[in-house]
Amino acid sequence: MARFGSIPKLLLAAALTVALGACNGVSLPSFGQSAATGEQVKKDGLGSGSQQNRDEGPKFAEFRDVPIPVNADIDFDNLLVLGAEDGWIGRLALTVGHKMPDMYAFYEREMPRFGWRKITSVRSAISTMTYSRGDRIATVTLSSRTVGGTAIDFTVAPANPLAEKT
Repeated sequence: MARFGSIPKLLLAAALTVALGACNGVSLPSFGQSAATGEQVKKDGLGSGSQQNRDEGPKFAEFRDVPIPVNADIDFDNLLVLGAEDGWIGRLALTVGHKMPDMYAFYEREMPRFGWRKITSVRSAISTMTYSRGDRIATVTLSSRTVGGTAIDFTVAPANPLAEKT
């Protein structure tokens, strides 16, 4: 019974935190909005051949060598990236509101346009696609999110220099 007595206190603390946060007068732009104007930044869509305009507002400028779907958000809790532009390695974690089958089709279509060559893929409840580009390997893992949309994990690493090349 003691647990239920603390619930109203937690709700009151949460409400006060939200109210006090609103009093500071600082309005930060949402991810994907320009800090200068507050307008939505243009991003690439799911349409064929579309690419993100990487010269405006906060966006994915560090990742010029992989396609980023429209309205993607970075999952900072699962992000580990070293380097930038065409030389980064690590894990780029994204979330999008698009359904997983749409994201699978998007990456099948767009990865080759960014110079990636498909090595293998597995399409299932958790889909995995592996690509190579130069001396790097990219694994794209797609999984449906419970709240809707898709979780996308890019893992990019140097290829094994001792592996057989065909």
